[in-house]
Amino acid sequence: MWVKEDMLYNAKRKVNNRGSRYHNYIIGSFYSPKNQRTVEYESLSKRLFYYYLELDTEVIRYYVQPIEVPIYEGKEEWIHTPDALVLRQRRIPLLYQVKLEPEEKPNERIEICNRHCRSYALEQNWEYHVVYPKTMPQSFLYNLKLLKGFLKERKYYPIWCESVTHRLHCIESCSIEYLASTFIDSYDPLLIKPLIYHLIAKGTFLTNVNEVLADWG
Repeated sequence: MWVKEDMLYNAKRKVNNRGSRYHNYIIGSFYSPKNQRTVEYESLSKRLFYYYLELDTEVIRYYVQPIEVPIYEGKEEWIHTPDALVLRQRRIPLLYQVKLEPEEKPNERIEICNRHCRSYALEQNWEYHVVYPKTMPQSFLYNLKLLKGFLKERKYYPIWCESVTHRLHCIESCSIEYLASTFIDSYDPLLIKPLIYHLIAKGTFLTNVNEVLADWG
């Protein structure tokens, strides 16, 4: 289904630690259930943003470092690679640049990159945004990292998914702890709790992600 896009928007460069002399960049990777492939990141800000994309139910697929934007500025020429191209339901594609925090003083090179990326996106009928994941509320970031760990489906989930969903529908609203405890006569609540978090992570159950979710353990 995604063969054409996967080839067209495959990563244009490998993650690296350039600039680590000035910034404590952390490089790594994780498996993306949404993309069904490994996603690499070169900073904690980028990792947080990719976690957000994994949990955003409107995101169909996303590509990391998907294109090369040629930049010609005076006598200088270079290639800039934006961080992500995101495909969402019923929306035009969005090209993203992920930054640690807004610059206190305008950085000319960054402004040049943004200007060229915005023009490139406009030519493709895309949108272009610069985002700062670490400026999001700490409670939201905590939940983001917590829920990302529950996206992977365990073997027993399909067996209990319907029962847990029906139970919450009957109760209408309750805590994670209470919902899990209602299964004490039929199954270990400690095994039901990961399923509840999984259903929250998948968007099946709704909760206020701006309030810290209780530790599942």
